[in-house]
Order: sequence, then structure tokens, then C-alpha cells
Amino acid sequence: VDAAARGDTTARDALHQVGEWLGYGVANLVNVFNPSVVVFGGVLREIYLASAAQVRSRVAMNGLQAVRERVRLRTSALGGDATLIGAAELAFTDVLTDPLQTLSRTSAARA
Repeated sequence: VDAAARGDTTARDALHQVGEWLGYGVANLVNVFNPSVVVFGGVLREIYLASAAQVRSRVAMNGLQAVRERVRLRTSALGGDATLIGAAELAFTDVLTDPLQTLSRTSAARA
């Protein structure tokens, strides 16, 4: 994505092709599962941002009319930190769910 943004023609061609295939994949998923929103996160977020025209074009051409008119394609608001935030939330699940019980359990274990 960075090389394509800098003007590397090979990278631009590759990104265009990846955008086309991503569009085919999204169209198939939309046709099968009929979601109201498709969210691109992680690496796919950057690819989608760089090739949104190809993705949207493929969804428009290959998506079922009733589905493609309703689906919204969006990017994750968490950006590249989504995985880290998810891992931190998983690690702190007990604290976030019941902080007082977690604190009392920790205190009891130290005693």
C-alpha cells in the first residue's frame, strides 16, 4: 500500500488486483450472509482504503441487487490498534466485568 502510494507501478497494479479480489470476496459474503455492514479492519482496512473503488465496483457488479443496495462498507475506527485493544480487553476481562471481586480475589491470594 505504501509503495503504491509512492507511485510504484508494480505495487499499484498489485493493489488494484487485490482490490478486485477483495471485492469479489465481499460480494460473495454479502450475497450469502446479507449483512447490513461490512467492516474492514487490520491489514484489510489499509487495502480497502487504497482500493475502495475496485471493491465497491465488484460489489455493485456481483452483489445481488437487494443486498448491495442496503450494505454499507466501512473501516474499523480502531485502525491498526484493533488487535492490541482486543488482546488487552481479553487479558482484563475479569477486571472489566467485576472489578471488586477481582480485587478481593487478588488480595486473598496474596494473604
